[in-house]
Amino acid sequence: MTNFRNFESRELVFCNRNIFFEGPNGSGKSNLLESIGFASLLRSFRGAPPREMIRIGAREFQLKSVLDGRIAPETLEISETVSGRRKLFINGQPVRRSSDFIREFHTVVFAPEDREIASGPSGCRRKFFDILISGIEPEYLIRLSRYIRALLQRNRALKFAPHTAGAFEDELAENAPFIAGRRRFYAGIIAEKVNTLLKERGSFEVIYRSDAGEDFQSHKALIHSKKESELRRQCTACGVQLDEFEFIFNGRLLRTYGSTGQIRLISLLLKLAQFQVVQSRSDAPLAVLADDVTGELDELNLSLFLNTIAGAQQAFFTFADPPRFSLPDSVTIPIGQ
Repeated sequence: MTNFRNFESRELVFCNRNIFFEGPNGSGKSNLLESIGFASLLRSFRGAPPREMIRIGAREFQLKSVLDGRIAPETLEISETVSGRRKLFINGQPVRRSSDFIREFHTVVFAPEDREIASGPSGCRRKFFDILISGIEPEYLIRLSRYIRALLQRNRALKFAPHTAGAFEDELAENAPFIAGRRRFYAGIIAEKVNTLLKERGSFEVIYRSDAGEDFQSHKALIHSKKESELRRQCTACGVQLDEFEFIFNGRLLRTYGSTGQIRLISLLLKLAQFQVVQSRSDAPLAVLADDVTGELDELNLSLFLNTIAGAQQAFFTFADPPRFSLPDSVTIPIGQ
């Protein structure tokens, strides 16, 4: 990596299955995980825009990953400038679409912020499902990107040129039913896997709520029915950007009635379920990124976590202090010491 976060230039080779980054807070351990995650998802799991990941004083960052591919070794290269210009290459060949790039290498991230999936605003739950589905279904990412682009353009039109808003409605109506359908499908799969992981500790349900039409015509009609209120509010008042996933634990809405311990538990199981879905639906290399999450797990959940992710090709952990567990085929890499 070059000019990424606090690293001016660094090359690391990971030959072990389990890699422990160990060092004091602020040394750059999470930045290393972020670079690996970005090479997979083309986004920061911390929510930072790419320009914030460029080292201070530099104009761009570069990441190059060489990994054991499905058939032969693959080289993935990324560069991102402060102006937002991005270049992607696979084995030296330029890649135009992000959806073609991200299916080469998967990561599942475990971080303290995961509890926002269960207890935070609805956008956190939509983001969780969008990342999951986009990584294993390239068409979903393409459709979601088109929808978001059309939504932003239509909202701007409603604010500054209302008579042009209709130009973007076909794009919304074409993609909203597809997005809602895939979200509903994966909501059921995630609920099933979380219940399997829970065993006798409770019951879990995902209730997916969306006003998206079942097809192009019905969603187009829905948009037209909201036109008057949208002109007053100057934004689109229907669509998958408003979807909600309600998590029900033991018959009660988790984000409202769940205890801190229950929210932590379900958040962990949601990410483990994500790992299982990605593992079962893609043959691309899969890595786990665990950013300072094992310290707060009790022995039961730590054992569940380690046993579940054991099927990953590699796992990367960060620790400020030596971990309380050991894993086979592991190496500790000191950071900032």
